Amino acid sequence: MKRFVCIFSISTMLSFASYSSVIAGEARRNIWRISQEIATGNSSAEIPLIELSPGYGVNISFINSGEIVEKVWLDNPIFASLDVDGCLSGLGRECNSPGATVLHLRRIKPLNVPQLPKTNSSLLTVVARGKSGRRVYVFRVTMGSVKPKYHTIEVTPTTNTESKIANLTRNINITRNINGNITSLFFINRGLKIAQKQRLILPTSSLYQRIEQFLISVKTGDAIDDSARKNGISLQLVNRLIELGRGKRKGAGSRV
Repeated sequence: MKRFVCIFSISTMLSFASYSSVIAGEARRNIWRISQEIATGNSSAEIPLIELSPGYGVNISFINSGEIVEKVWLDNPIFASLDVDGCLSGLGRECNSPGATVLHLRRIKPLNVPQLPKTNSSLLTVVARGKSGRRVYVFRVTMGSVKPKYHTIEVTPTTNTESKIANLTRNINITRNINGNITSLFFINRGLKIAQKQRLILPTSSLYQRIEQFLISVKTGDAIDDSARKNGISLQLVNRLIELGRGKRKGAGSRV
């Protein structure tokens, strides 16, 4: 048994060592990339959660998605202020040409507004327009107490690969109590290699980069569900990678 554990541990370490861009992934951890599908609530993943800590702000960038923000609503401005890099009339300004590409949220000392309930959370709604039309994005905003792990949330276009993965995993039961141990990581890593071999996930895609960041985050001690949320990855995808890594198949003739 001891020999098996030793061999298993060594093989796991060698598997993770095969990631050539791990160091680069560490440098990108200050940016949280979220696909349009997740940020609009059109995936099975939870609404992105933004935690505002004292002394730190968070940017939401739509530059990569090529969209222009037309309207924003922050339902509870008691503990947060909102600013943009352009001009939006909804923020109390007169704008000749409304539009913005970057939003900035900042934690403030809680205000006493009799008309608003005293809560430590809020909903941020963003209406943006791009080449494919208008989209409505939603983010949960809450008060945090620790130094944030990211300073910018980057909304990225949803790729065909991500849509394919989402369709494959839509009907898979979610297991939210996955333990963040080395066994789960081993099977996730193996499943990622199988998905790459079957060309379900391409190494050049943003999804692959987010999975790498997710693995790094879990290895440093973050819970799997928390790391998945922060890196814009659904738990269905995590479960599916584990199933692939364990060699489980869903039905005869299925590629995955």
